[in-house]
Amino acid sequence: VKSVVQNFNDGDCVFVFDLELLLTPTLIGSRARTANICFFFNTPFPSSEIFRAIPVRKEILRALLNADFIQFHDYTYARHFMSCCSTLLGLEYKSTRGGLLNIVFNGHHCHIRASHTGIDVNQLEVRLREEQIGVEQQKWRQKFAQTGKQVILCGYDDMEPLSGITLKLEAFRSLLRLHPEFRSNTLLVQVAIPLYDNRANLMHPEYVEQVKSAAAEIEKDYPGSLLMMHEKMPFAPRCALFSQADALVNAAVRHGLTLVPFEFVLCTELGEKKGNLILSEFSACGRVIPGAVRVNPWRDEDLARAIVKTLRQPAHESMHWHTQQMAWCKTNTVERWTENILLDMKRIRIHMIEMGEDVNRSASVRVGLVKNSYKEISSRVLKHEIVFNAYTNTKTRLLLLDIDLLIRPKEELDDEEKEKTLRSLQQLVQEQGNFLFLLSSESPDNLLKWLGKTKGLEKLGLAAEDGYYYKWPGSPVDRWDIRMEVQAYWKEVAHSLMKTYVERTTGTFIEHDKIASITWHFGSTSPEFGLMQGKELLNHLKDTMAHLPVEVFMGKSFVRVRHKDVSKGSLVQHIVSHYSRRGGVDFILCLGDDKMDQDMFNILQHYQHEASYRVFQGEEQAVKVFTVTVGKQPSHAAYCLYTLDDVNTLLGGVSLQTKRKIRASATMLELSGFAA
Repeated sequence: VKSVVQNFNDGDCVFVFDLELLLTPTLIGSRARTANICFFFNTPFPSSEIFRAIPVRKEILRALLNADFIQFHDYTYARHFMSCCSTLLGLEYKSTRGGLLNIVFNGHHCHIRASHTGIDVNQLEVRLREEQIGVEQQKWRQKFAQTGKQVILCGYDDMEPLSGITLKLEAFRSLLRLHPEFRSNTLLVQVAIPLYDNRANLMHPEYVEQVKSAAAEIEKDYPGSLLMMHEKMPFAPRCALFSQADALVNAAVRHGLTLVPFEFVLCTELGEKKGNLILSEFSACGRVIPGAVRVNPWRDEDLARAIVKTLRQPAHESMHWHTQQMAWCKTNTVERWTENILLDMKRIRIHMIEMGEDVNRSASVRVGLVKNSYKEISSRVLKHEIVFNAYTNTKTRLLLLDIDLLIRPKEELDDEEKEKTLRSLQQLVQEQGNFLFLLSSESPDNLLKWLGKTKGLEKLGLAAEDGYYYKWPGSPVDRWDIRMEVQAYWKEVAHSLMKTYVERTTGTFIEHDKIASITWHFGSTSPEFGLMQGKELLNHLKDTMAHLPVEVFMGKSFVRVRHKDVSKGSLVQHIVSHYSRRGGVDFILCLGDDKMDQDMFNILQHYQHEASYRVFQGEEQAVKVFTVTVGKQPSHAAYCLYTLDDVNTLLGGVSLQTKRKIRASATMLELSGFAA
């Protein structure tokens, strides 16, 4: 990291490779703030069931999401990563135009790509024309002639458990046992490259012994059918061997990146045989090369049948797939792969800027490893000082707070923070000219229960069940008005559909005690499965209830059906109209956090355009409107905050301004009385 930072220039692209450097995107980003960081996984990413057992699992994910771009060689591994982000961090992922995948974490857009790299075809073709290749081909022909074998199978793997060499040898033994006609003319050349650590000690010695034991058994039962080579082959002998082989057999248990099959395809051009590919379904390359026979290496008989099927393939069919494979390898080169990644990284950086992300700051703060806070990430973030100044210089103020921000995430808000928030709200309603409304999707009873014995409840404006029930500031707590009479005959239709999904989705339930809405909650089930079921239920409800006077929409962890005229937006419109008829207000602060709040933001921005100034006591006052979304982008809100801590800090700061103004007014009264 130190070397990268020392040689870094503003806006440079930084490439990070593989597991040993998982935390590097954060460490580089905290020092090189404008770095365009790309992380490459050359190894398979584990499934969420395995990854969640790691003690520092969340720290690893947050560090990786500090990158701008994450590259996998296969979509399966990308899906595992996104599933971990969904399960452990509660993040949603989606596809974007152009084929990239996207995860938004604390306002930062991390893009994910799944595409396999190729090889340097031009360089390989130049080297394949070397004279030494022909010499090595002749040596292999002589060796095979001496053995009397005409069918040559080839394997080229590292000597480690994930390469599946023992599984391959077991399958080859089954082949010779089940198909006697191949015993006399078939030879498996298995190159098993031993691995050594930095102290020159042999790695995986137990597995090495297992391979030797399996090879010895084959040699005992079927002498001359197996040729084991325990060293890495130089370029010329390796390519010559590939050119003489009828098939390359790969039985890897897990493989993130292997380029041997691509090299094998190009080398077959040198020989008369157009060798086929038999690849494990657990290797990434097996999913991209056309015509490759994909097998499950754990079933030795299936692998043996696949080898037999490949060897008996008609010549015209083999030539067809060989042509397809050659075209793929020559088209999808490493140069083209690299060029596409660089272009994607440039497009991503442009997209980040268009979305309002401050790339000069985001890299160092998005996962909180330095002292800066999340609020520096976006250029749309709400600056508290602007709100405080506007609040101090205005006379009548309307504050609209979606209190579900604080009711829902009980695990994020302890009793001390709750008391602090309630004290801030109590302070805000003390000043004359303040009109504070708390909006909620909860029932009136649950809303009052959460507020508890808060002092001055009668001074608060309250709205429950998305505005179906509401109470004006100054009204008694037990006096609730209703927006309209609702005939909820449609709830039976929605309930019957939701009940079907409850029975098929463990951990979900229906909330049907509201007058104007019914909700299916899936927050307690598997995030990925719940989201999938929620989207299907959403479409099902929309199709079935299209002729009814309802709205169907999806929230963070629920699907809700409500009467089309009952919403927070319609209530806010009613509240704004009410105060406009009484002279209007010159300061509005609105906080929300989900899709249901978007219509509120639109209405308030329209109000700001229609009433840029108002006349109060003979003076013209500018109207200040702050619509703020919390933890969600993009949004119709003009500003954003990222955490509940930011919300509490904002409310505490505004209440402090109120306290100062009240004290200043009291001091002025005392001085005027003293002067009199």
